[in-house]
Amino acid sequence: MFTFTVAPDNADEYQVTVGPRDIVKWERTVKGASLVKLQQDVHYEDLYHLAYLASKRQGLFAGSYELFEETVDITLFDEDDEESFPTKQAA
Repeated sequence: MFTFTVAPDNADEYQVTVGPRDIVKWERTVKGASLVKLQQDVHYEDLYHLAYLASKRQGLFAGSYELFEETVDITLFDEDDEESFPTKQAA
């Protein structure tokens, strides 16, 4: 669906791709979460949740969400690859 670069404080950065299973889990666990709402109004907290869920599912991060949020930076999208960003393009 879309890809993040995740840069932990004390480890090598990695790429993680958020897929449908991550989105479903995010929608079920975060009150009011919806991919449609995310596409209309992007919040970094939602992006961190998605990157965390994908990292956890793919075995790339073993800690809690709180630890993930405190110790990693995520790149929202690669400017050269606009398809990795989860919002709609302007008409």
